[in-house]
Amino acid sequence: MFLHIGKNLAIPVNKIIAIVDKETSLYSYDTKMFIDIMKKKGNIYNPDQIDEKEIKTYIITDNNIYTSNISSSTLFKRNNKMKKSANHFI
Repeated sequence: MFLHIGKNLAIPVNKIIAIVDKETSLYSYDTKMFIDIMKKKGNIYNPDQIDEKEIKTYIITDNNIYTSNISSSTLFKRNNKMKKSANHFI
């Protein structure tokens, strides 16, 4: 299954490690440092070059961090809704 994170981009759900609110991430020194390191390494994927002010969420995967202009709570709800739908077919 894939999670649509905005700007015509969907990523495999099984690759997602965390969905992190951008504003909340600024309060944690470790999270902020991790994101800064990933930026320096070029491992942040910003589809359609979303303006820094528009970024609401970081989606951390096994290889990259994706940015999204969709709130973390909306992405989390989408992910849970997909999991519940998939369980009906099992």
